[in-house]
Amino acid sequence: MLMTFVMAVMMFAQSATTQKHEVQSGETLYSIARQYNITVASLLQINPGLDADHIMAGQSINVPAGAQRTVSTQPQTIQQQVLQQVRQQVQTQQGVDVPSTPNRPRYKTLHEVKKKETLYSISREYGVTVDQLVDANPDLKKNKLKKGAVLNIPYTTAENEQYQAEQQRAAEEAAKPKVTMYPTIKVAVILPFSKNEEKVSAESQKMINIYQGFLLAVDSLKQRGYNVEVFAYDEVSPATPVSTILQRSEMKDMQLIVGPIRQWNVKSVADFAHQNGITHVVPLSNELSLVNEHPTTFQVNSNSSLMYNQVYNRFSLIHKDHNIIFVSMNDRGDNMSYIVDFKKDLDSKGIKYSAGTVSDLATVRDALKMGTNNVIIPTSGSAAAFENLCKKIDGLELSSEYTVQFFGFPEWQTLAGKYDKQLGKYQCQFFTSFYSNSLSSRTQQFNGRFRRWFNQDQYNSFPKYGELGYDIGAYFIKGLHDYGSAFYENLHNYSYVSMEFPMMFEKKNSWSGYQNRSVMIVTHRTDGSVFVR
Repeated sequence: MLMTFVMAVMMFAQSATTQKHEVQSGETLYSIARQYNITVASLLQINPGLDADHIMAGQSINVPAGAQRTVSTQPQTIQQQVLQQVRQQVQTQQGVDVPSTPNRPRYKTLHEVKKKETLYSISREYGVTVDQLVDANPDLKKNKLKKGAVLNIPYTTAENEQYQAEQQRAAEEAAKPKVTMYPTIKVAVILPFSKNEEKVSAESQKMINIYQGFLLAVDSLKQRGYNVEVFAYDEVSPATPVSTILQRSEMKDMQLIVGPIRQWNVKSVADFAHQNGITHVVPLSNELSLVNEHPTTFQVNSNSSLMYNQVYNRFSLIHKDHNIIFVSMNDRGDNMSYIVDFKKDLDSKGIKYSAGTVSDLATVRDALKMGTNNVIIPTSGSAAAFENLCKKIDGLELSSEYTVQFFGFPEWQTLAGKYDKQLGKYQCQFFTSFYSNSLSSRTQQFNGRFRRWFNQDQYNSFPKYGELGYDIGAYFIKGLHDYGSAFYENLHNYSYVSMEFPMMFEKKNSWSGYQNRSVMIVTHRTDGSVFVR
């Protein structure tokens, strides 16, 4: 039969140092100590000879004078009181695991033993093993299981594994730096606009095109709800040299700086951007050491030596099973270091090739094979060398059993228009880090929009500088807006379909900035279309 128990207040002075407490039914020395906010050790010290394990209801014990007793007004069963005391004792004496969130006690719960229950039945009820149950209750090794005994119930193995995984994830999240989002992206564009020129030079027109394309990207992003503020500065203005621009009060508030172009100004801006945690984009320079020790600087224009390694790998994937022939053009534009390294790369991969010379067509004819794709790689990318190669191969009057394809240089994109027939006939391929496909609807739409906005066409050059400005603006503003200060950590998750300049940035080392390693392979087809991959 359950008996209710109400704790009553009994406070009276017995001496200058102690007062008396009458033990109530169900109380233990530990629960009494808890009531007075003192330790069991202090109770034993002022009650010599007291048997801590055998106190009885009605017994009078000493407690320190002045100790204030906690009063409970809620009735509890004896069993509820015991369970509460055991929980407190388990958590206090054996410790509590305290993760960041949520807090988790050392044991899952407590169980009061019922009649006829066994360790096995209890272990089955909670999904643990008997050994786990015994480990959580060391006294079971000495005493038999009794009705009314209170057992610690451990977590299951699966629960522990899940908890550890959650803790690991929480620790990893806690270790991550806090991300700052930018409601408004502030951008400084520093380019040589040469606004004081009496007649706009070709270089100034290209720089203006970069800015115009950038503004079109900003407009596109604003239509999608992005907030952007753009500040433009003339890099070559005598009144405002770069050092003066960097001293302006608004510069430290920028999230993005685009430019400058002049090599002697780039380092000053890169240093400033690094010191102030600002993303810095260099549009044109491909100097190999540009991003050294400037971890917030991005180099858009690929360095040739880095690009060549990409080219060799891409070529091998496409043409490893084809008949490869290097043809010496004996031209002023011969790039022999590129060709030598190209052959070394093929050798390292076990890919066979042969060689000939345009001045001795027999060497080229003998290297050709029927029934496979013959890939001819000239040593020069000049227009004169291309025209000469086409005439020589045309002169061989090969039958339809021979398939011939040329693999050339970035300069070949300037051949479109004048040499369209030859480009298609020999399915000419070339590698490049930038390419404006005038046949694509997206490029045509951009050109129409550019013309409506600025009442002019882009300057006729390679690359198309308006498209370059658009790609820079769209890529970096969107990335900084979407990822905030975590932009750098999410470059591998971030994708952008470029207009002309694909972006694939990699760090040289842990303390450097980022170089664009993207390379495209452009193929002219016999039907006049162009395939880019």
